[in-house]
Amino acid sequence: MVIEKYYNVKEALTYIKKYPSGREAIEPYMDLSEKQIRDILKKDVLGYYKSLPIGEHIKENYENFDGEIVVDSLFVFPKYGDNPKIFSSWDSIYKKESSKTKMQQRQGIKTENEQIRVEYKKSGKPAYLMNEDYLFSLKLEVERRQLPIKFVDIPLHTVATIKALVTEKELLTHFEEIVSRLLEEFQNNLQKDSQDYQKICIEQSNRLDELLCDVSGRNDLLNSVAPEILTDEYLTKLREMNDFCNMLRNHMVEVQLNIKDEVSQLKKKYNDKKDFKKISSKLYDFEKYQLSKYKSKLIEHNRMRIETELNYKQYLINEYKKLKTHIGRIVLSII
Repeated sequence: MVIEKYYNVKEALTYIKKYPSGREAIEPYMDLSEKQIRDILKKDVLGYYKSLPIGEHIKENYENFDGEIVVDSLFVFPKYGDNPKIFSSWDSIYKKESSKTKMQQRQGIKTENEQIRVEYKKSGKPAYLMNEDYLFSLKLEVERRQLPIKFVDIPLHTVATIKALVTEKELLTHFEEIVSRLLEEFQNNLQKDSQDYQKICIEQSNRLDELLCDVSGRNDLLNSVAPEILTDEYLTKLREMNDFCNMLRNHMVEVQLNIKDEVSQLKKKYNDKKDFKKISSKLYDFEKYQLSKYKSKLIEHNRMRIETELNYKQYLINEYKKLKTHIGRIVLSII
């Protein structure tokens, strides 16, 4: 019986922290500790045994290795590949052996669990061993968790904050100048937030580029020995991904304010009435509306970039595995 390659937690951590292209860098690809990996694995394995739905944080109680009942938020993450598998110390508590396995054990036939027992000794406590498909899925899950999600936190000029910044006399005496200054300050905050978000997008683009370059780098070899592998569909997909990376680097999520026009409208409506509270409330309502527009754009862009990146990564990982198999065959044929 041939046993496939399994990875313990230390090996999994080394793999996850490496750049997809294999290049060396001062900063690791992923900032992650062994303790964090073990926590993700524990919650995934226990969530599986509890038959929890994929992708939902659900509080459940479970029995730990000391026989105590513990309550924790469990999370089963999505799996990819043909047959993702993980063996763990938790199996001894929760796994129900099939009648076939029990029969094999009675007959003295080594089951897969018994054959990987030696590897368990290298895995720490509790022990975890995963195959390549599970490891790929785990890496995608870690990337998803570390993928920056942008949360907007831009202060608005409320009636109270405006009152703290300027007196009623100053606002009414220098109406255009002060209202323009307040709106420009709000606009600058929007622009700064947008620039910070673009930095996140560039970082994400570079991360996807690492994987894209790794797969694309094998194309020259394949083109020389097995060009039929490089289908139009595959090459088109790579171009789409490259375009997506460029879009992330160059696209800005912005809301354009026409400050001059807004000041003019406020002046016509409120300057003669000399009503500090109404002017302040109108300014607040305007900023609140513009911020809402900006947030809506940001939420939609966040959703698009994360879903698109995950879809591309799943595709690239599947293609990467296919290409690795083809290259292995080519090398063997040359030998």
